[in-house]
Amino acid sequence: MIAPRTTRAAALLAALGAPAAAQGPQERPEPMRPVVVEPSAREYLNSCASCHGADGTGAGFLTRVFRGVDPGDLTQLAARNGGVFPLEHVFAVIDGREEVAAHGPRRMPVWGERYMVEELTERGPDELNSLRVRNRVYALVHYLQSIQEREDAATD
Repeated sequence: MIAPRTTRAAALLAALGAPAAAQGPQERPEPMRPVVVEPSAREYLNSCASCHGADGTGAGFLTRVFRGVDPGDLTQLAARNGGVFPLEHVFAVIDGREEVAAHGPRRMPVWGERYMVEELTERGPDELNSLRVRNRVYALVHYLQSIQEREDAATD
């Protein structure tokens, strides 16, 4: 005997719905929202302020020790680049892959290398160490981007 149409439909729905029912109630995921990361001075103050100054203008206390070395005004990076912050260049200089010809022999520490030594010391060999180092360098770059002097501030 052939089952009535409603019984077949119920059986089909039960069969299709069984896996979902076994997983519990299905909730709609929250829509994706961009994550806004506020720049933090922590990494900068820890790694850079001794030479570049707490405000980034180049008046750190180590400039008295290293006479004749001008660490430069980091608040003017965008202004010296046509108003555009040179993100990739700044990353490469901090990371150690790029030197600044005007500096002459490199006196600035290669932070990418130093950060990797810290990660290896703290965590041992780990496939995430390179990612952690890049994140620390990007934290510095993000902070430096946030302290750029605006053109309209200079004309006030």
